[in-house]
Amino acid sequence: MDDAAEAHRAAVVSALLGVVGTTIVVVGFWPISGLWLRSVQFLTFLINGGALWWLYARLPPFRRSRSHAIFLLVLLPTVVMTWMIDDTRAAHSAYWVPYEPNKLSALTLAIIAPPGWRIGMVAILLFIGSALLHHVMLSEALRARMAAGEPMAVIAYGAFALVVLGFKQRGYALRGELEHERSDKLALERVARVSLALRDLANTPVQTLELVRQRLLTDDPQLRVQTERMGRALERLRRLNDILEPYQSSVIWEGEITTVEREIRRRKARVSASPSRRQF
Repeated sequence: MDDAAEAHRAAVVSALLGVVGTTIVVVGFWPISGLWLRSVQFLTFLINGGALWWLYARLPPFRRSRSHAIFLLVLLPTVVMTWMIDDTRAAHSAYWVPYEPNKLSALTLAIIAPPGWRIGMVAILLFIGSALLHHVMLSEALRARMAAGEPMAVIAYGAFALVVLGFKQRGYALRGELEHERSDKLALERVARVSLALRDLANTPVQTLELVRQRLLTDDPQLRVQTERMGRALERLRRLNDILEPYQSSVIWEGEITTVEREIRRRKARVSASPSRRQF
């Protein structure tokens, strides 16, 4: 799968998680949700659902830049919703643990991020940065009722999310290297098939010429000169055979048999059926 297809898949997963997450939030926080939070929940569900439908309707080839834009777009209403959820929890709880949706979102985005550092970092910092900004804007009374350790806890989650993102991007890089090596291997195998075809096509004339040369080895000086010339030509053909020999190990005979492969096999069968001929 290329980077454009990976980016498209990441956008689909992001939109899908937005729909699922918004549904959970609506069910879980409906009793304490006000008009504004419910409006944002509806807008988040609408944007993520619309993006998911649009992405599924698209057919390859995909555009990487468009997938990146949708990946970030569906996160914006989710950031606003998580902000409002923390405000709602703070207003209805005597003691509360803040920024849990932001922490979970940062780790999730590190896992599903598309190829490339920039989009993943922007997505993670979007949630971690909004949590830090929210922390600065909270009143002292609300901070006194929150769990200890903030904002260092959310910063730690952001750091761990960036580490996970690093491993994710390393995986993409390794996949690209493997694809490159695979392409080189396929190219080498194609060259090897042609080389084997040339070698096997040259073998039969070599054998024929050698048999004729052996019959011409008489005391006639003229014939001896001709046979010596023929011997030198045969030596060159044998050297060509030796040059092409190492490519034989690069060929894996599987799948559909090509025209070249059929020619190679036909020549081998012909040589095997002639025991009087020597292999050179």
